[in-house]
Amino acid sequence: MPITRLHRGPRTAAEAGRALICAALALEAELIERQFERESWEPEVADLSEFIGRVAKDGCRRIVSYGVSGALCPDLRSGDIVVGSEVVAPSGNISTDDIWSAWLLSAIPTAVYGPIVGIDIPVSVSASRGDLRIRSGALAADMESHVIAQLAAANALRFVALRVVIDGVGRNVSPTALACVSSHGEISRWRLSRMLLERPCDTLDVLRLSADWLLARKALQYCSDVLGASVHAIEL
Repeated sequence: MPITRLHRGPRTAAEAGRALICAALALEAELIERQFERESWEPEVADLSEFIGRVAKDGCRRIVSYGVSGALCPDLRSGDIVVGSEVVAPSGNISTDDIWSAWLLSAIPTAVYGPIVGIDIPVSVSASRGDLRIRSGALAADMESHVIAQLAAANALRFVALRVVIDGVGRNVSPTALACVSSHGEISRWRLSRMLLERPCDTLDVLRLSADWLLARKALQYCSDVLGASVHAIEL
């Protein structure tokens, strides 16, 4: 998913002490907005790379990959929280900030720590997840962390990845569920209903994913609060 929403905060911090939070889905952004303010791109900004470059020049020194991920490790379940130790990207592995990651792990005792792999195409079936885990050694996969990690490295920004598992290894994500998400991260309920009428065989998988989202949503809200506290608590 393209990164469509950027937030800076927490709201109560001075400008120089803020972090930039990157999210792809509208549902993720709604949760992070309790702690962090929405950033609007100026018309003359061409793309995400230019925007983050400008933010870095303005004094923001921290950036976060925040949102849902798919499990690659069989032990992970919906709602589990992963603090990335590094991001496996096509150009090579990029480490996260040790101090910031350690603070997050201490604040979230149930979180697991390990590599996250960034992918450009969704992994929707169990067999593909197993293959990706063997090749990458990662615990989870998402479609944004590798992009954010590369931009963080290019702009000398402190970087962490805080992701919540939405679907376990055994879960199949149906084509219908993927197709109802727009390029702007919006989920169209109308399109979902129409496609389920065309592909009723996907109904059970969609219902299971909806139940998974309820668990993931609660964990994402918790992560939002922890991120806000982390920016206040530690000097980076």
